[in-house]
Amino acid sequence: MSKPKSRRSYDASRRQERALASQERVLAVARQRFAERGYAETTIEEIAGAAGVAVPTVYAAFGSKRGVLARLLDRLVSGDASAPPILQTAGAREVLAEPDRRRALALFAAHMTEIQDRLGPIFEVMKSAARTEPEVAELYARAQHNRYANLEALARSLAERGPLRPGVTVEDAARTIWVLASPETRHMLRAHAGWPAERYRTWLGDTLAAALLP
Repeated sequence: MSKPKSRRSYDASRRQERALASQERVLAVARQRFAERGYAETTIEEIAGAAGVAVPTVYAAFGSKRGVLARLLDRLVSGDASAPPILQTAGAREVLAEPDRRRALALFAAHMTEIQDRLGPIFEVMKSAARTEPEVAELYARAQHNRYANLEALARSLAERGPLRPGVTVEDAARTIWVLASPETRHMLRAHAGWPAERYRTWLGDTLAAALLP
């Protein structure tokens, strides 16, 4: 009697693997098409066709085109197919566990540079689409709220390990990190000023340390 059960478990596992592989293809295609053509101009039908899956499969897995974009954002932020919350990723845990605060900010700058490089083009797509697409505007607002909450956790961690610069509160520190490590600041320095990733990473770590620490 155990053999049929084992076969059913095997089949279910294979189906799950195929479903996850299909979703990864959908996200890869969406990332490319959103960046090349924009959010409004890209259709679910186009994404499904290029990913080699049926349209109903995309709706079943993601719910809507906004759902595809939301999942893609989570995937790019975490850098992991399972898309854990950012504070649970290895990079964030390393930053929060580092006792030397200047070293922690340097690690944060390196980690953030990697995230921004993955996320940058899609963030610009979302920001542009938010001007005319209410559902994307809501997603953009939620992303900003979550980003601030995560950076506030970093500011609080810094304050718990030693004093901040005189006159700087935890909220001040969080807002400072929020602005300096923003996609907009990164875009100005990388795209318009032409800075390479290494220069941006060094600038971000040094500037945060100068702004926040005694």
